[in-house]
Amino acid sequence: MCQDQGKEHLRGDRRLSALAVALLGVLAACSPRAKYPAPGQQMLAQQAVAPYRIRVGDTLGIRFYKTPELNVDVPVRSDGKISLSPVGDVQAAGLAPEELGKVLSQLYSTELENPRVTVVVQSFGGTVYVAGEVSKPAAEPFTTGLTALQAVEAAGGFTVTAKLDNVILIRREPAGYKGYKLALDDVLSGKNVAADVQLEPGDVIYVPRKVVADVDTFVDQYLRQMLPFYPAIPVF
Repeated sequence: MCQDQGKEHLRGDRRLSALAVALLGVLAACSPRAKYPAPGQQMLAQQAVAPYRIRVGDTLGIRFYKTPELNVDVPVRSDGKISLSPVGDVQAAGLAPEELGKVLSQLYSTELENPRVTVVVQSFGGTVYVAGEVSKPAAEPFTTGLTALQAVEAAGGFTVTAKLDNVILIRREPAGYKGYKLALDDVLSGKNVAADVQLEPGDVIYVPRKVVADVDTFVDQYLRQMLPFYPAIPVF
């Protein structure tokens, strides 16, 4: 009966995988009540100060001081590298743009006199996923600085049955996938705007109809069921 309710609830979802959304709805409806963690202060502090790291799918503008005829825009390939003539393949993913600029300046020093290369991120790769009690469940293009609430708004906003104080963020971390509780009602009321965390490519935002219980069990079941269909997210 619980599974039927979950499937009925998610019948209108269109843009996400039907299987993914159905599993999310069933797990949300069937899990027992329990507490689970909000994003810690360390996570929020790291987001506030961490420089942007180049990711697979980004498009980079490579700019040469005094030799603009060499300027080029290049995509970061699935292996994390870019191709430039005449230096060949260069690792880009995982580096800050300033770091990559220094690497390229050194590589081009054998071809140019005192090269000065700067790197500009022209467009960002990656996707975030929004499901559950939103008007238009969707896979949204990632942009740097995108927050959980902005992603929900891009997916049409909350439905009237949304549980705003119990939104779940699923994120891939070095130790594996982890779930966090986001109290987005506190963001909307102004009580705690820091709860509106910045997202990363591959993040999943799930807005439940009722309280999702043990987040570790939820994340484990969701990922175990969805892993064959879940997008590969490189970790650097």
